[in-house]
Amino acid sequence: MTQSARPATGASAWALGLLVLLPIPLLGPLAAGGGMVAAYGSLSRQGPLAAANARSAKRWGTFFLLVSTGLLVLQLGIAVALLWMPPQPRGLFPVAIPMTLYVVVCVVHLVVVIVGTLRARRGEVVRIPFGRSAT
Repeated sequence: MTQSARPATGASAWALGLLVLLPIPLLGPLAAGGGMVAAYGSLSRQGPLAAANARSAKRWGTFFLLVSTGLLVLQLGIAVALLWMPPQPRGLFPVAIPMTLYVVVCVVHLVVVIVGTLRARRGEVVRIPFGRSAT
């Protein structure tokens, strides 16, 4: 007796977002966003459910990759600009706002990825809160 194979759901595209947990600083978010975007190519050919979930994972991965990279570049720009300014006492928060937002974005990404993975695993089409509807 053989059981019928379960149709592809696209949950693996969402699960790639868990690469954000890599213990290598700054590489985890790049790998997570890039992996979610890259998974769309192969999953888009595995059926309509997998394609829809891979498409929404690709959108979220692209958004996360752009925002997290932008915040890192902004933090680097602030740090380089402070090298050229005369030394003076500064608090942590005017300088560390981009890095704080980066941590918040990574935590939000982790929550969205876990919810997306669980919904896709159940066979539901995952819709992210913003962006175009999957048609």
